Amino acid sequence: MCSHLRINNDIIIKPIVCDFSDSGSHSYLALMKNKKVCWFALLFFCIGNSNGFSQSLSLAGYWNFKMDSGNKGLSERWFDQILSYSIALPGSCEQAGFGIKNNVKDKDRLTRPFKYEGKAWYQKTIIIPSSWSGKRLELFLERCHWESAVWLDGKPFGIRESLSSPHRYDFGYVEPGLHRITICIDNTYKLPIGPWGFAITEDTQGNWNGIIGQIALLATDPVWIRDVQVYKNHLQVRIGNITGKPVQAAISGQHMEIPINGTTIDLPFAHPANSWSEFSPALDTLTLKLEAAEYADQKTIVYGVRELGTKNGQFTVNGKPVIIRGPVNECIYPLTGYPPMDKGSWLKLFKICASYGFNFMRFNSWCPPEASFEAADEMGFLLQVELPFWSMDAPAYGEDPPRDQFLENELYAILRDYGNHPSFGFMAMGNESPGPMDVLVHKGKAVDSRMLYRCQDGDTITKGDYAERGTEIGQRGVKGPRTDWNRWTLTPDSLTASYQHSAMPVMAHEVGQWGSYPDFSQIAKFTGVLKPYNYERFHQSLVDHHMEYLAKDFAMASGQFAVSIYKDEIEGCLRTYPHGGFQIVEARDFPGEGGAIIGWLDAFWDSKGLISPKEFRRFCGPTVCLLEMPKRIYTNEESFVAAAEIAHYGQNDLALQPTWKIENEKGILIATGILPINKIPAGKLTKLGGIKASLKEIREPARLMVTLSAGTCSNSWNIWVYPQTPPPAAGKLKIAYAFNEETRQALLKGENVLLFSSPRQGLNEIKPGFGYCFGWLSDSLAKDNIQFPPVQKGRSAIPGSFLPAFWSMRLFNQIGTLGILCDPKHPALEAFPTEQHSDWEWADIIGRYTSEQSYEISTDMRKHPWGDVYDRSKAIILNETAPGFRPIVQVIDNYERNYKLGLIFETRVGKGNLLVCAADLDTDADTRPAARQLKKSLIQYASGRKFNPQDELPMALLEKILTY
Repeated sequence: MCSHLRINNDIIIKPIVCDFSDSGSHSYLALMKNKKVCWFALLFFCIGNSNGFSQSLSLAGYWNFKMDSGNKGLSERWFDQILSYSIALPGSCEQAGFGIKNNVKDKDRLTRPFKYEGKAWYQKTIIIPSSWSGKRLELFLERCHWESAVWLDGKPFGIRESLSSPHRYDFGYVEPGLHRITICIDNTYKLPIGPWGFAITEDTQGNWNGIIGQIALLATDPVWIRDVQVYKNHLQVRIGNITGKPVQAAISGQHMEIPINGTTIDLPFAHPANSWSEFSPALDTLTLKLEAAEYADQKTIVYGVRELGTKNGQFTVNGKPVIIRGPVNECIYPLTGYPPMDKGSWLKLFKICASYGFNFMRFNSWCPPEASFEAADEMGFLLQVELPFWSMDAPAYGEDPPRDQFLENELYAILRDYGNHPSFGFMAMGNESPGPMDVLVHKGKAVDSRMLYRCQDGDTITKGDYAERGTEIGQRGVKGPRTDWNRWTLTPDSLTASYQHSAMPVMAHEVGQWGSYPDFSQIAKFTGVLKPYNYERFHQSLVDHHMEYLAKDFAMASGQFAVSIYKDEIEGCLRTYPHGGFQIVEARDFPGEGGAIIGWLDAFWDSKGLISPKEFRRFCGPTVCLLEMPKRIYTNEESFVAAAEIAHYGQNDLALQPTWKIENEKGILIATGILPINKIPAGKLTKLGGIKASLKEIREPARLMVTLSAGTCSNSWNIWVYPQTPPPAAGKLKIAYAFNEETRQALLKGENVLLFSSPRQGLNEIKPGFGYCFGWLSDSLAKDNIQFPPVQKGRSAIPGSFLPAFWSMRLFNQIGTLGILCDPKHPALEAFPTEQHSDWEWADIIGRYTSEQSYEISTDMRKHPWGDVYDRSKAIILNETAPGFRPIVQVIDNYERNYKLGLIFETRVGKGNLLVCAADLDTDADTRPAARQLKKSLIQYASGRKFNPQDELPMALLEKILTY
């Protein structure tokens, strides 16, 4: 082995022997893995040339490393020593297997096998080439968590702290030759920015220690271009000067004197004719050259110019109204534990989102890296960036001056580092945090007005540029089994007028969050630093309840149901005019905060097979056909009536002749029509005309599909039509409403019995409130809802809820069920057309079909008389039945409980047969066609020859679950 290596006669590296005697808390596997590569530092090569322009050395590769859990490194002067171990950068120490081994399997989130919070030291020996003599050197560290300190050859160069922007260290003049860079990264929780914020929370990326982006040493002449900001009609250029004297310079034909320490100048600028937009993401390149005596520098900037504004309650891009459509990104990256730092990964992500009709992404309480902006620029996406702040379990803004100053510094750094990107459209000061944060809004706007700023302390034009509203205008939830609502119909009167007549747009905050059942096949995909022990716990619970064979069916049925509600909510936003747009939470599953399985994509942005992008774009995109229907359920004595609309936010006006049709499940046409040719202006909602069709020819109960088409766009909706006929004669069938002695005797005599078990009796109590993921609340709040006591008389069922769980049961106490699973071909449902999953024909039957009581904090929604109903149904707990026993209509329980729940089930009882329905199908039956029809179907089945249950439940069990 050679004693040293040479390049151009410069000594690059000498061998370094590492001491492995102190293993501390390191992973032995990591030490063995890295032992071969830490004998000496790696080589680095100069990128660039010696023409006076910026050059760089990539410092990516293996670094010497040592953890400092005892906080001794500074006092023991580790910056003057050779560190013992080796680690690859970019990356995190946990990713390399360093840290405290975690033996706890988190119930509420993914688990990191190794955790480390404290100081960690990283060290690299490098060579500065002779061609860099007389240059100014800068160390560039992209995305550290979250405080760094740097030494060069033992000399300190200060401390930087940021969770959002690169850490930069100006070394000044450094002689060519061998040098050692030592970096200390400290990820201890230093300022109360809120442990729930997605910049650091353990529920997403976690508070890792390391450097995950570009690591480079940059070289410039002593007079250089620090920064260029591109505005519509001028350039703002910051120029540095460390020569110690004023220097005459020229830049882009402008002559000036650069004072000691540099200056900031404005240069005239006329951008090209092409403007950047969603449909034409035009980017341009600008190169500035600086000449200052014997010094020179140049900087090339890729930029796009667009005018983002507001007008009459809408967002505008280059003067044209747009509507914002997109998911929230909450920094879920299970393989690495941190977001990708390369442009290719972000391009892939935005292409996935674009395939579902999105043009926007919100970053909840964190700022994405440079690569994200670059990819969004190319894709025509607008991004909402947020400060790393969520005051949950932290002081409100204004109550902690050091923390508030940190947030202000973060704001300025974000605007400086990413402001040139046309995709940087919206700036917010964190997530859902109180306090006078409009102070930061005004400070940001004073620095950079290229983006719009979210109101932070009251929705007035003096507080910001747009509002982002949640529960008080119904942004979380639906109005029930109809599609005649929009966001303004959900808004308190005091707010409706002010929003509708204001230039300030409203962006719907965190639409969706509807739960579905996990797809356990994705567990195998968690091969990185975050382990899915919570998913494994959910799966084991299902196994323990003998229903593993239903896992795929649960995931598909509940997922398709949740997607149908997303469709309804998105259309409600698009029917709203004027309106700014909506954020979906989330397109993908959120594996933290109790495990919120809420997406049609999994945590890796992969499809779960619930809906194709093409089908999703029918109701989410720049141009969408819409219907206003007062209801979904009809009798054949009625006519279908609807108003056709189109939301068009494309590039150009359209002239279209809309058509509509109604067809049955076999594709047979029931009715069709043509609407007048309409001029469809871009940037608004347009009424297309009325639709009316007689349903009197529908002789049998049917699920029909209504389709509205206009040009290349079409959209469809299910409706249900039932004959207006009386129930069939019960014959020898006994209809009962209590499992009493009379009912039991009838069964023992061999009779067939249809029992309607009262939804008001036998219920376990659901206590409202927050769940116990909130550290400041008692565990007992949610435990009662997640696990109930063993079944006993009077406590044998869960209240019925058509709507599925909101977010997760560990965060919000609620009923928590996830819709139904049934076999549509079962003879009990022969006269009640249904799919295997919940749809709107079940809403009135099951009850609780609006968000009015979906979770406790929706108090403002309760002001609206939406006509919701309660005590319509219950789900009977059938845990004590045999593993193979399946209800005819099974309520899919939350994955936290995995109870076997029955809405409709059957059993033999002695010589008799029993069909149980745990729904009230009689109250107000004259106005409830679906309830009447289901009752007809059950009577028809239970009184016919097909009623032949294969299982027999013990009488003792029936008495326990059916008597009170």
